[in-house]
Amino acid sequence: MGLFSFLTQEIAMDLGTANTIIIHNDKIVVDEPSIVAIDTKTGKLIAIGHAAQQMHGKTHENIKTIRPLKDGVIADFNAAEQMIRGMIKLVNKKKSAVQSGVKNDCKYTVGEYGCRNPCCTRLGRACQWT
Repeated sequence: MGLFSFLTQEIAMDLGTANTIIIHNDKIVVDEPSIVAIDTKTGKLIAIGHAAQQMHGKTHENIKTIRPLKDGVIADFNAAEQMIRGMIKLVNKKKSAVQSGVKNDCKYTVGEYGCRNPCCTRLGRACQWT
């Protein structure tokens, strides 16, 4: 574990043709349909998941709903990238609603950092020796 590892999150993402699932800390935190709504004039993302699915077939001519995966393969890379970015933002929104602060275990060996570990002291956490 590095000094700045508390700034990163590990997630698992299953990009499916019908649904995209994101798992964080062994829990499913996002389970949304694999569909995006994009403004055709600007190319900006308007909605993802359930919101985009509700717009499917009922949108203005400048808004296009796209399923970026076809038969298990990415068919539209731009739409897939925007969908992945939007789904990751959903993880952060759901996580911040559950957690109010930063969680970090701060596990280091004695030889690496000693007990004056800046990560632990800034977070007000006790160092745990491994």
